[in-house]
Amino acid sequence: MMGADPIGILAFGPSSFSAQFMKRDRAPAAATAPTPVGANNSAAVNGYDAYFGRYTVDEGQGRITLTLEGAVSPASVGVVVTRDVRVSGNALTIQLATTAFDAVPNTRTLTFGRVG
Repeated sequence: MMGADPIGILAFGPSSFSAQFMKRDRAPAAATAPTPVGANNSAAVNGYDAYFGRYTVDEGQGRITLTLEGAVSPASVGVVVTRDVRVSGNALTIQLATTAFDAVPNTRTLTFGRVG
């Protein structure tokens, strides 16, 4: 879906967030339907995913819960997902338990650096 080295940006306010992710080698293509969604995940369209909404943090569990209020894929609107999060210095590491398209469980790990 996004490949091994996607690019992206996250922005967090006091209770709202936005996220954008893109496959690095995304080639021009005719519009297609959203990519099938794994458990606890959103749907990408043509190697691109974007969504925004509200979030809550459980610091004791190191977990964030995202409620998607808007998304590039209509199928993702209203979806609630959870992620394990860890902050170390200026790095934010996010892990999510999901499934591959063939329903095989896997864990995705994303690391972001602070900008600005």
